[in-house]
Amino acid sequence: MPTRCIWYEKILKVSALGMALAFLLAPAAGEGGSKGEAIDGALIWSLVLATDAVGAELTEIETALLEASLALSETGIEGEEARRVLEELAGLGPWVVDCITIDLNGTILEVAPEEYRYVVGERIDDQEHIQTLFSTRRPAGLAYIMSVEGFAAMDFASPVFDEEGRMIGAVTVLANSTELFGHALAPCQPGDAAKIWAMLPDGTIVYDDDAEQIGRNTFTDPLFAEFTELLEVGRRVEMEGSGTGAYEIFGMAREVFWTTVHHQGREIRLLLSLDAGKP
Repeated sequence: MPTRCIWYEKILKVSALGMALAFLLAPAAGEGGSKGEAIDGALIWSLVLATDAVGAELTEIETALLEASLALSETGIEGEEARRVLEELAGLGPWVVDCITIDLNGTILEVAPEEYRYVVGERIDDQEHIQTLFSTRRPAGLAYIMSVEGFAAMDFASPVFDEEGRMIGAVTVLANSTELFGHALAPCQPGDAAKIWAMLPDGTIVYDDDAEQIGRNTFTDPLFAEFTELLEVGRRVEMEGSGTGAYEIFGMAREVFWTTVHHQGREIRLLLSLDAGKP
């Protein structure tokens, strides 16, 4: 019975999101895009499914981090047993770069897999999401950072408390965002002249099927500076949780539809873009 309830709630959630997107986006497309033609409902549904898939992936990370945090409450955040907890956490998915524990100074104590052992002793207390975690004593995620491992990646973190309820540090999962979102979005990609990609509200592209776009910022990268329509739409994407717009880039007219996935107080935009006139 509980399983049926969970699935029923999930179906209601997806259905509600689908209706909301169809109501919000389809009329706008008829007014200002695709030369007055209606957008194919299958495209909008692909964005609904993508939103649910990414949300489910983030929930899985959150759950795994919580389980690791509880285990580390018993083992402590340093030593052989702590490393075993991290090794199990690192098996969460092929997109995991590494998992670490840190103390209250933000110093890395343990890491898995072993190939990243060189980061032990580094401090990450200057990272905004780690500061937020320490101040709120709550999980923090969807943080796109320049990691101490030496490359841009997405980090998720959860506090660790001892058996008396005192916070003793944190555990984190560092993810290759290209593989993470690529894995979640692959079954939902509409193909042909349309694609779904991911961007943070600040304009940072964290996933695109064109690897050259990943890590670029729509607002600050010189590549996009001359495309005023794109920048205008980008500002709307920054401020609005969902919507639709049109722009031209590199001589191609594009339409874009977007929605938002929420996670631990942060947001990520999922965007469906397609060639104008090709719904």
